[in-house]
This record gives sequence, structure tokens and C-alpha cells, in this order.
Amino acid sequence: MFDEDRHFRHEFKYVEPEVRLIAAEKRLAAFMKKDGHVGEKGFYNIRSLYFDDYDDAFLNDNLSGVDLREKWRIRAYDRSSSFISLERKSRKSDMISKDSCAITPEQFDLILKRDIEISDSNPPLLNVFITAMKTRLLHPAVIVEYDRTPFAAKEGNTRVTFDRNIRSSSELDALLADRPLVSRPVLLKGQNLLEVKHDAFLPNHIAHALETGRMKRETFSKYFLARRFNYTGIASSLRYAGTLWHTGS
Repeated sequence: MFDEDRHFRHEFKYVEPEVRLIAAEKRLAAFMKKDGHVGEKGFYNIRSLYFDDYDDAFLNDNLSGVDLREKWRIRAYDRSSSFISLERKSRKSDMISKDSCAITPEQFDLILKRDIEISDSNPPLLNVFITAMKTRLLHPAVIVEYDRTPFAAKEGNTRVTFDRNIRSSSELDALLADRPLVSRPVLLKGQNLLEVKHDAFLPNHIAHALETGRMKRETFSKYFLARRFNYTGIASSLRYAGTLWHTGS
């Protein structure tokens, strides 16, 4: 599962009051540029459909604090089907690695219908995912949605993101729906998430801009909280997803 040649990066997470994040964002803006995809509004919307197996292994790995773990998700931006990304995120302690490939709306529809097959014309990662669907019964578990303000710097291949309004939804077939989803927040009111990702080193000027002496690193999983704070609770979603995902077929 964890290839030795896979590239891992540092990832640190901080759950902070919004007023503290606003201050950090203003300091960063003085010398870091925002991601080119944000457009005029300065942020973009992310929706991720997370998958788990029949035994909820990915969820239970989070609960148990397993050091080596992974997640599968399909991600869309700004409620659009123009770019759909299949992603496998792997973690070793505070190090993360992400493999991804673009899939078409037609492939996404076949995944939801459980009617997609391995093919030489598929991206290799998609074939790995299809194999996991067939052997481990990977199925949609929850949607996580939030608004991201991203900053990037070449030094250290650094990326700093502010994720706000993080919420979960059980509308498992509505990832690409151009409308608000029925959802609920996963953090306390007034709290949001800061993530810092970098390669071998974090540039000092970025570290100083972020650190005020009061921020505390968190062990934080959007997927875990979305499963916990959801209308269906933390139990396995496979039975619940039966009518939406045609598990009876």
C-alpha cells in the first residue's frame, strides 16, 4: 500500500478561531500569492466524496490512530464537472502523499452505479480504485464540503490553506449538484482550519508569519469528523447507501 518511492510531504493542521486566522492570512498576503484558481472571489469551493470499505477500515484507522493509513476520495471544485479528480491520500505520521488523476463525468457516473470496469484506457490510479471497489467493496461514505483560501510559495514547495465552513453531507449522489447540499458543520461556530504543507523545510518567514505563540497543532481529519457529525452517525454507511448506490444490484 505504501510504496517506498512515493513522495511524502509534511502536513500540519491547526484549528483556530476565525479572528486569529484572519490575522495570519493578512500577514501571509504580504509575501505569498494565492493559488491561480481562486478567481476574483479569492477562494474556491471544494466538495469531496469519500469512500470506505465494508468494514469502515479507513474510519477505524482514524479512530485507532493507526500510523500508516490512506483515504480514497473524488473531488470537484466550485460545483462544476469541468474537472473531477480521483485521489488517494496516504499518511505516515505527519507526512502525507497524494496520487491523483482526472476522471470524466461519465466515469464518475459509472462509479456511482458500480458499473465501471478495469481498462487499459483508464488512468492507472483509476484501475487501482476499481480493483479496491471489487475486492474491498469500497463505497461512498460521506461528502465533505468547505471553502478554501490557498497560498503557495516555491520555497520549500510550501502551501498554506485556510478552510472555512467545513460541513458534511449524506447526499452521496449529489457531488456535482449545482446547489447547496443538506449539510451540517463539523467544527464549533467561529472555528476554522489552517493547513501547512511543505517538503523538506518550511521557510522561516512563512513560519514566523503563521506562529503567534498560541497556535497548537492538531490531529485533525475532515473525513473522521464528517462521519462523526452527520445525520447517519458514525456507523457503517454501506447499508445506508444501499438505495443511493444500488448496493442491492
